[in-house]
Amino acid sequence: MMMPPHIRATFMPNPPLESMGPAQKRRPKTYCDAPEDDASKSKKTGPRVKGGISGLASWVVQFERTAPPAKQTGPTPKSIKQARGKRKATKTTERLAPLIEAYRTEQQDCAGEFNGMNCYNTLFVGRLAYEVTERKLLREMESFGPVKDLKIVHDKKDTAKSRGCAFVEYDNEEDMKRAYRAADAMRIEGRNIVVDVERGHTVPNWLPRRLGGGLGGTRLGGKEKNITTPGRFDPSKPQVSRPPQMGEGPPNDRYGGGGGGYGGGGGYGGPPQSGGGYYGNNGPPPNDRHGGGGGGG
Repeated sequence: MMMPPHIRATFMPNPPLESMGPAQKRRPKTYCDAPEDDASKSKKTGPRVKGGISGLASWVVQFERTAPPAKQTGPTPKSIKQARGKRKATKTTERLAPLIEAYRTEQQDCAGEFNGMNCYNTLFVGRLAYEVTERKLLREMESFGPVKDLKIVHDKKDTAKSRGCAFVEYDNEEDMKRAYRAADAMRIEGRNIVVDVERGHTVPNWLPRRLGGGLGGTRLGGKEKNITTPGRFDPSKPQVSRPPQMGEGPPNDRYGGGGGGYGGGGGYGGPPQSGGGYYGNNGPPPNDRHGGGGGGG
């Protein structure tokens, strides 16, 4: 190799490893002998096992013969969570009991009227865009019939801030039913609204969401459980994942019908009838009266 000595040393092999000779066998560790009882002393035993290891039979006499103590089990995280939920539910029930009683008294005294509005001719409108004004909403609702009164609910502290819901009173009940069937999932100012009949002062066993009642599927749980399709929510029917076809109602239309239009034979069905209708126990009051959507809340 034509290299300088200081560079050639870098490529030279290392010296061979030093021979250590054959490995010596290690003597196995000797364990202590098991205690001998009288029977084993009188009995001739065979040669000991190599390494001083004996069996376990001679240790059986040393085992504990009393009954094992009872197993001590503490509360699991699941049981702690369930107990916490029960305590919270009990406190909530006790807190809401007087409020529900006062609400029932108000329902009985209203006789289907509230602040001069006929609740049986009133339509509840929810999921309104905050920018919608009463004039804009009136222009949309007048397409179903003459409107007697219209009120958008505003915040108590900031009276100029909308709460995203309104009540529309029609001159007659038929116009309200027409709007109930056709205005659901209507798009106003970029948002799909939801409409329902006024339940707060027309359905005897109705409770608003603040008192543990309410309807809707937007607060069922997480994103995978909440309903995101526009319109009214029917928990008894599967959600419609395709766009409505000609002659069908809007998404989530719970009244079916395939004949088109607003007539009695096809198209949309109409408000729930007496005896529970779609809402079961939360159905309309007697005398074939309909319920109401978000009133009295």
